[in-house]
Amino acid sequence: MTDWGNSHYVGICKGVMRQITDAEILDLTHNISPYNVREAMYILDRSVDYFPEKTVFLIVVDFGVGTARKAIAVETDKYYFVAPDNGILTLVLERHIPRKIVDLVNKKYHFGTSRTFHGRDIFSPAAAYITKGIFDELGTRLPNYATLPYRKAHLTPNGAYGEVAYFDRFGNIETNIPFSWIAEKDAVKINVGKKTYEVPVVETYADVDEGELLVHEDSTGYVEIAVNKGIAREKLKCFEGNELEILF
Repeated sequence: MTDWGNSHYVGICKGVMRQITDAEILDLTHNISPYNVREAMYILDRSVDYFPEKTVFLIVVDFGVGTARKAIAVETDKYYFVAPDNGILTLVLERHIPRKIVDLVNKKYHFGTSRTFHGRDIFSPAAAYITKGIFDELGTRLPNYATLPYRKAHLTPNGAYGEVAYFDRFGNIETNIPFSWIAEKDAVKINVGKKTYEVPVVETYADVDEGELLVHEDSTGYVEIAVNKGIAREKLKCFEGNELEILF
């Protein structure tokens, strides 16, 4: 998973990995918004459980490439993760507890020495070597990893509280509030930014007229705020990380 889009960087990294391993390489997405660690953090967490045990996830959304930030590999109860240590693994490692964390400093397992293409020279070879049973040798053990601050969702008798997690490509507002918390409601009030919106709780987009706001359950079980054939992000004028209140 990267923010590289359709660039040749993706193919280069696959070429490096194929020189090391015959393991199958799948693309989760390369369309993370540039530098958007928060978006990647949420999408990764909502995707991993669809993959088989022992999958190695390679994530490169790395605005700090070439700086003092660490490059890490993490072994958990079920999966492996290779990523910059910039908070991108915050959510997924809350659910999949790390067994080992390694700082990828062993140059024996690097491919090159570029200061700005660690995806090719450090992360890709590390992911490939892990598929061959090499982990501890990749570097030195670390006691912890960087985390990204976020507003954890919580429920009260009067409402559900959380944050704008990210926007999908249609401009729908993905939240970190479980839909089960509002599933029995016919309508809710949404406070985001400095405005309040009264919004129906429905099953799908076409349950409201075109251009109208709606709330429904997204495909991963969370509250999604959308506009039928419109762009909720623009209508509500909100940003990722904004505090979100859904009042009953």
